[in-house]
Order: sequence, then structure tokens, then C-alpha cells
Amino acid sequence: MPTLAPSPAWHTLDYPRVLDLIKAEIDRIGALIAEADDGTVRVPSCPEWTLAELVRHTGEIHRWAAAILTRLPQERIELTEQERALPGNWGAETAQWFAEGGARLLAALRAADPEAPCYAWGADQHAKFWFRRMLHESTMHRIDVEYAVLGQPGGLDAAVASDNIDEFLANVPSMARFRPAVRELHGDGETIHLHATDLDGAEVPREWLITLEPDGFRWSHAHVKGAAAVRGTVRDLALWVNGRLVQDDPALERLGDEPLLTYWRNRTSF
Repeated sequence: MPTLAPSPAWHTLDYPRVLDLIKAEIDRIGALIAEADDGTVRVPSCPEWTLAELVRHTGEIHRWAAAILTRLPQERIELTEQERALPGNWGAETAQWFAEGGARLLAALRAADPEAPCYAWGADQHAKFWFRRMLHESTMHRIDVEYAVLGQPGGLDAAVASDNIDEFLANVPSMARFRPAVRELHGDGETIHLHATDLDGAEVPREWLITLEPDGFRWSHAHVKGAAAVRGTVRDLALWVNGRLVQDDPALERLGDEPLLTYWRNRTSF
């Protein structure tokens, strides 16, 4: 299992703002569903899914997180068929089902104590894990829906994008439960440097250093040159880290050890 060094305690998004951001993402996805005539189109950023499958996945995740936040279980739970209540047809029925799931999630988040212990698939076994996770889950799947409906991704708040990269790196070791390739992440000190080019002067992290070690990897916000580097806007870096931009996307500048970047991406994509 990969190891993870403690990351800087740098979370600039407070809970009320997180709730507002999640609501905005849910509303945006709902508007895109209403705009799309065909749920069978493929999702370019998740090619194994159709648009309908992506929306159903996102809506189920919202319902699952709402159930966890409401019940505060100490072990993983699964939704019943009745709780999932998947929509049958694409269109108004899907839009209503998705909106209902989003409303459940927001109500559960508003009522939750962020410090309450509960099951989480990440290292942080508290309700606050789900505040952060639902923000970034909803954001990335909104990007996916935009790719499918509009052909390109929309904008991403700089602070959200920066925190997204932090959260992704913090969660990678826990992904081994459903992404076994993560267990192959190791090395002898090889480093990857991510540098956001549009955050000079901003009070959010703009650099990330990933160091591969024999037992896994560590990361920090160090300003250190890496054996490989990826440079671009913080939005594009977040999309790249999450596999929403292809390895050689021209929006990003890649330097140094290209096979190292491929090695990282192949083992962290999901």
C-alpha cells in the first residue's frame, strides 16, 4: 500500500461556501440534462459511459453520501433499490430524479456536524470528508457532462481547482480499494512537479511535488524542480490530474521525464 506524507493543512474553502459551490454544480448539471436530447451519447472524458450512465452514477453517489451523512455509519453501507430509484427514461424523469438526489445531499450536508465520525473511503473518517469529496465529485462530473453536451469543459474556480489537486493526492492511497494499480506506485526518489501558472500572488497552493519512494509516494507544496514537470493553469492541472485532459493536451507544458508522467497517470486514473 502506498504511503502518504502529511500534507499542509491548507483548506481555504469554508463549509458554507462549499455548500454554495455544490449547489451550483448540481444546478448546472440539471440545466445541462434539460439541454441534452440524447442520453446515449458517449462522454469523451469517461468513454466507457454514456451521458445517462454518468448522470445516474453522479445521482447515486449524491444519494449514497446523503445516507452516510444522515446515518453516520462506522462501516460502508449500500443503498437499497428503493433508495436508488433509478429513472427509467432520459428526459424530464431523469432531471427530476437527479434534482431530488441533489436536494437530499444538500439537506444532509446542512444538517451534518463536519466533525462527526462516520465511514469514509478516504483516510479522514469524519463527515467533513464528504463535504470536500462531494464538492470535487460534483465538479468533475459537471465537467464530464459539459464535455458530452457542449464538447468542452467550462470554468473552474481557482481555489476549488487548487484544493481539488490537494484532495486527489491525499486520496490516492485509499483508491487502491477500487483501483488496484495504485499499489504499483513506487520508485527510488523520482519526482513530478506540478506548477499552476496563473496563481502568482494568490493565497492558495500553486505548486505540488510528488516523490516516488520504495513504499509508495509522498507529496508536498515544495518549490523544487522535478524529474518531470507539468505546467498550466490551475484548472487545466486539476483536469489533467483527474484524467479529464489527455496526456499530451496542448494546454499543458510537459517537461523532463515523459515516461514518468505516463507511469503516474496510468496508475492513478479511475
